[in-house]
Amino acid sequence: MDTRYIVRFEPDFPRGDVEALGRELMDGGVLAPGFIPPAAGLLALEAIVYAKDQQGYDTVFLPDRNLVSRMARVARNGHADLQDKTSRTALILMAYSQAMGLDFEPSVAFHELGAESGNAVAHEELSWFRAANKAAARDWIAVAAGRRDRVDLGAPAPLLTHDLALPLHRWRRNYIVALKIARLELEEAGSSLERAIALLDWMYDDFIFAGPAAAFATMYFGPKAAKRGLFKRLRAPEAREEAIAGVKNAAWDMTHLSDFVLRVSRAEAERRRYVFASGDLSLVRIAGTLFLQPTAGDGWPSLGQALAEWWSPRDAQTLADAMFERVEKLQASGRPLPNPAVGDIDAMTVAGEVWVRTWRP
Repeated sequence: MDTRYIVRFEPDFPRGDVEALGRELMDGGVLAPGFIPPAAGLLALEAIVYAKDQQGYDTVFLPDRNLVSRMARVARNGHADLQDKTSRTALILMAYSQAMGLDFEPSVAFHELGAESGNAVAHEELSWFRAANKAAARDWIAVAAGRRDRVDLGAPAPLLTHDLALPLHRWRRNYIVALKIARLELEEAGSSLERAIALLDWMYDDFIFAGPAAAFATMYFGPKAAKRGLFKRLRAPEAREEAIAGVKNAAWDMTHLSDFVLRVSRAEAERRRYVFASGDLSLVRIAGTLFLQPTAGDGWPSLGQALAEWWSPRDAQTLADAMFERVEKLQASGRPLPNPAVGDIDAMTVAGEVWVRTWRP
C-alpha cells in the first residue's frame, strides 16, 4: 500500500517565491549535494520538510568565501549589490535557507579570510554574516523577488575571539599539493594525462593521497576543462607574488572540498545532509565528483563517466582507474597514512614557493 506524506505550510507562507528561488539555485548549477537527492528534487519543499520532520535530517549548506562575503555585505550595506551572478546566488541562497529553516556552516570561509586579511577583518565580516543569518526570511525573500531593494537586518553580532588567522593544518597540506600541481603545469613535461598521473604517483609515494586535491587536479589538467581561474596569474612573467597568491587561493578551494568530504563522512552520525555551494561553477563540478564510484549507480555516473567532461573518454577512464587503484592499494597494504611533521611541511612549502617564485617563461 502506498503511503502518502502531506506537507502543510502556514497560509501566509510565500510558497511561490520560495519554489522560484529553489529552481533558480538548481538551474544555476551552484550546488553539489553530499548525498543522493530525493526523487522530488534536491530543493523540493516537501522533500526538505520530510527529511527534517520524518527522517530527522538537518540540511546544511557549506558556502565558500565568495558567497559568505556577499551575504555579509547585504547586512552591512542594507542593499543587495547584484552586479554579478555570485551576488545573486548569495542573495537567493540566504533567502531560500531562511525560508526553509536551513543552516550554514561557513567556518572554512572565515579561516580563509583571516589567513589572507587578518583576524580583525575576518571577525568584522563574521559579525555581519551572523546578522545576515538571523531570522529575517521575509526581508530576504522580498529583496530576492525584487519587491524591495533595501533591507535593515540590524546591528552586527558581537565580535568573537577565535584565531581565524591561524593556518588550518588541512590548508597547509593542500597548499603543498597546489604548489606541486603548479610546478607540473609550468614544467610542461609530458602530456596532460602524464602530468595528472605524475601527481597521483607523487601523492601516493611521497606525500598524502588526498582525494579532494586529486579531484581538483583532474579538472585542472583536463584538456577540455574550463579551468580559467583555478590558478590565477600562474604564468605572470614578473608578478610572481601574484602567482603565489593564486596557488594559495587554489589551496583554499581544495580545503573547501576536503572539508565537504570530511563533513559528509560524519553526516550520518550527526543526522545531517551537507550541500556544497559556490558561485564558482568549476569548483561545484569538482565537488560533484568527490563521492563517485568506479561504476554508475543510484542515478549517479561513474567517476570515469564524470571525468569525460574534461578528458577524452579513454583518458577519463584511465585516470579514474589510476585513482581507485591507488586507493585500493593503500587499503589493502595496511600502510599507515603518512602524517608529515610540521618541519617537513615547512620545508616542502619553502621549496615549492621558491620554485614557483623563480620560474620564468
